Amino acid sequence: MSKQTNILKEIHEIVMNILKSGTATVEEADKIDELEALLHKQNCFKEISHPDYSCQGEEIAKLFFDNKTDEATDKMCEYKITPEDFFGFAQYHYDDEHEDEALVQIFTNVFIADVHKAYTSKCK
Repeated sequence: MSKQTNILKEIHEIVMNILKSGTATVEEADKIDELEALLHKQNCFKEISHPDYSCQGEEIAKLFFDNKTDEATDKMCEYKITPEDFFGFAQYHYDDEHEDEALVQIFTNVFIADVHKAYTSKCK
């Protein structure tokens, strides 16, 4: 598992504990803040200078949303973002409050498998 995947897994576990207990402890809140700071240092979350996207992952997602799969895969190679990390980013980033949340429905299991194949053939 990548560092980003481990961070997301740990955030998810803490959130699930909070949901079970109904409240967050100070330690849990601090740990989430610490993990989110680490998360934003990962390639998908790296900021870019672009008027429409705040980070590399958003740029790639927009290419996928616009049916530009080859270009998106090329960007993944360029930015050194694996499919596992990109799709983890998409699941985390495009939540219920994000305006493009409905668009991530294109990321079906078949779509993800196809991206894995394309990434492996282009980037390795």
